[in-house]
Amino acid sequence: MIFQLPRGGRGGYGLIHVECGGGRAYPNSVLVKFYAKLGLHRYNWLEGTNFELDSLMTFNIRSAASPYYITLVARLPSSGLQQIFRVLVEEERLGYLDLTCPISRPQGTESSKESTPFLRPHSDPVSATYQDRLVDWPSSIIPWPSSKIAFSDTKRFYMLNESELQCDWISLYVELAICTSHTKIKARDLSKFDLEIVQVAIESLDDKEPPSLMSRASVIYIAYKDVVKSLWTGEPYHYQAVVRRVINEATGTLSIQGDCWIAAAATALADRGLRSSPTS
Repeated sequence: MIFQLPRGGRGGYGLIHVECGGGRAYPNSVLVKFYAKLGLHRYNWLEGTNFELDSLMTFNIRSAASPYYITLVARLPSSGLQQIFRVLVEEERLGYLDLTCPISRPQGTESSKESTPFLRPHSDPVSATYQDRLVDWPSSIIPWPSSKIAFSDTKRFYMLNESELQCDWISLYVELAICTSHTKIKARDLSKFDLEIVQVAIESLDDKEPPSLMSRASVIYIAYKDVVKSLWTGEPYHYQAVVRRVINEATGTLSIQGDCWIAAAATALADRGLRSSPTS
């Protein structure tokens, strides 16, 4: 059994079934690849593993903001072991990075964090001083710290060192922020991106947890460069992304919300208490 999908109608409640592989073209190819990686990121975080995306098998979606029911093949780089995974990523709204991932696990298994049947939403309440999601996002602004504050407060911010900047989930968050804001990006467009992560700061949302690389509830400030665009124009292209990440400890659901901007505009407006426009 590949998926326990909702019943009703062909594909289940208007779901469109898509077969991947075999060189065939399919819709939303960029997004579904990143959503699959997000599901593996969630699983690796909860289970302490290092699975990487090998290939996509199938996925089911609806129109507009949609859940993505993804079946994929992952592998462990250390051993070459391949494993089929099932992932559910839900788009909370279109045009913004606003996603939840309640399910990601090897086919035929059930994670210790997933006590309900596959592909059914979790609803266990969690006692915390923060929300899993900002329900009025993007009206709730997550500003870049002003230049007067920067990241000098080491109790508030954890600055990643050079080796930590290589964490693959940092680039994944930036790529998701770009692609969810620009849904018409195609696979061939990815070759035009060469993102260099310059600086990352993490701020904990939990008053009882100091900020760290492994903060489950945090705001992540990412400064990065578009190397390809810089080579084309001879001018530096600096950007900033802000991502709010929460992993619910009771259910294991991963929620991320965020956006990205041109760095100079974002910093200038942050100093004035405003927000810049997304990058083009």
